[in-house]
Formats: sequence, structure tokens, C-alpha cells
Amino acid sequence: MSWVVPTGRRDGTVSAASEVNLPGPTESVESQLKKFTDKGLTAQDLVTLVGGHTIGTAQCQFFSHRLYNFSTVTSTGADPSLDPSFVTTLRALCPQNGDGSKRVALDTGSQNRFDTSYYANLRSGKGVMESDQMLWSDATTKPFVQRFLGVRGLLGLSFGVEFGKAMVKMGNIGVKTGSQGEIRKVCSAIN
Repeated sequence: MSWVVPTGRRDGTVSAASEVNLPGPTESVESQLKKFTDKGLTAQDLVTLVGGHTIGTAQCQFFSHRLYNFSTVTSTGADPSLDPSFVTTLRALCPQNGDGSKRVALDTGSQNRFDTSYYANLRSGKGVMESDQMLWSDATTKPFVQRFLGVRGLLGLSFGVEFGKAMVKMGNIGVKTGSQGEIRKVCSAIN
């Protein structure tokens, strides 16, 4: 997986995460979309960039509420959007009142491969983060998830190609000019 990244521009001298109001793990799709559209990104960009969760992990504390706090909705106390067998798996990995810092793969089955299985997990009710799983149930974002999965009747999208485009688009948000920031000698480190 690779894409051409614009070079020779100024970068900030603080963590990018501290400059961006990133969506939280329980945030509604509407709220996520607002944050993205406020920066000039689209619903497709949201679904594409969140697909980066095909690699990575999350701490139990960020999703354990989905396993134990829905007792008014379901008899098991779990989020009804979760596949029941997946609830059992997650509860074994993240027991109630257990170690909240324990990490769980965001992409069950291929956590070390940059692929579309993350989207297949959403379709199957196996999205670890609530905000991720909502992408499957929301009318605005579901078609993009389906297009990454190659659902018949919809024009397919290439995840690798679209991810690269969305990353470049996101990288062009808030570019520093004049004397702001610095042109880095090493991309990953402040001069």
C-alpha cells in the first residue's frame, strides 16, 4: 500500500491529534460527518479513513460499555448491533471490571493486513468500536461500506486507491504557510 504524499510543505510543531477534533469511539455518524465536512471532507472520506482501523487495536475501556450496559435494550446487556457470538469473544477478552487497558484488534481476523475485512466485520456486527459499527447502520455511510465490499449492483471502490486519495486530501487540511510551522528534515520528527 502506497500513495504519493506532497512534500516540501510546512508542518506544525505540536501533535497533529491535538490540532484536530477527532471523532470519539461512541460518537454518532452525524457528529462524525459534521467534523469531517467542517474540514472539507466527505462521507466517503469518513468511511475510507475509518477503514484504517483494519490495522490497530483499542483498549477495552473504549468499548466495554457495549458489552455490559445495554440491559434495558437486550436481555444479555450487550449492544444489540453486535453479533452475539462476537459479544462472547469480546467478553472473554475484556471481562467486566477487568483490565481496561488490555488491547483488542479492531479488525477481527486480519488485524495485520491492510484489507477490506474491517468492512466485512461491520456488515457482520463485529465492529469493535461503536462509532465504527454505526457506519453500517447509517443510510449515508452504509453505501460506501457496501462499495468497498463490492456489493452487487453498486459501483465498487478500491480501498487502497481511495485510502491514498483521502489521506492526501486530509493532509492538505490546515497546511502551514509563511513562518508558521517548519519544513521537517525527517518527516516523523520535529526539527
